[in-house]
Amino acid sequence: MVTRICVVTGSRAEYGLLKLVIERIRRSKRLDLQLVVTGAHLSHEFGFTVQEIYRDGFIVDESVEMLLSSDSNLGMSKSFGLGIIGLAEAFSSLKPDCVLLLGD
Repeated sequence: MVTRICVVTGSRAEYGLLKLVIERIRRSKRLDLQLVVTGAHLSHEFGFTVQEIYRDGFIVDESVEMLLSSDSNLGMSKSFGLGIIGLAEAFSSLKPDCVLLLGD
């Protein structure tokens, strides 16, 4: 049986921390990598760093747009809400056995 591990990455900083783990999951015969990209990775304002993920040879299974161009409390709350909705849809589609993400 193969276990589906869904890794969620939203910024260059945490992608750097997760990259080795993502690579090991991808190489495993017992694990199936699912990669969800969101947040700053999809923003041209923050460098559209999803391109770095593609250059590293990874396949992005789902992209979750969530960033509004607002730093207000309301804008950040709305972005968070969009992220929750988008991740729920991604997880419903991918049906992972486990989700790995970093947060602070």
